[in-house]
Amino acid sequence: MPLWKIEPAADVNDARWLDHKVWREVVVRAPTAALARLAAARMELGNETVPAGNEAPSARSAFEDEKLYRVREIEPEGASGSVENSGRPTVLRAARLESVD
Repeated sequence: MPLWKIEPAADVNDARWLDHKVWREVVVRAPTAALARLAAARMELGNETVPAGNEAPSARSAFEDEKLYRVREIEPEGASGSVENSGRPTVLRAARLESVD
């Protein structure tokens, strides 16, 4: 099954981030890029909603926004560590971006 790396596409100061956490890198095993985004969104949200600026909480993850995150297929060697490209779709590794002031 393919491996996907999800990384920020927008600058960390971009207003579209609203109150979403910014993840530096997420490696996902999934059949497609779209399913990789959904797996990352499930990991991020769990059973919670996230604040969406001044609006009511939203059940939408930043991983679902192509302007915030880009997804590219990687080889297992490009995953920076030991990861398996066989098994069920899942997030294999996730690293949050350190706070930026």
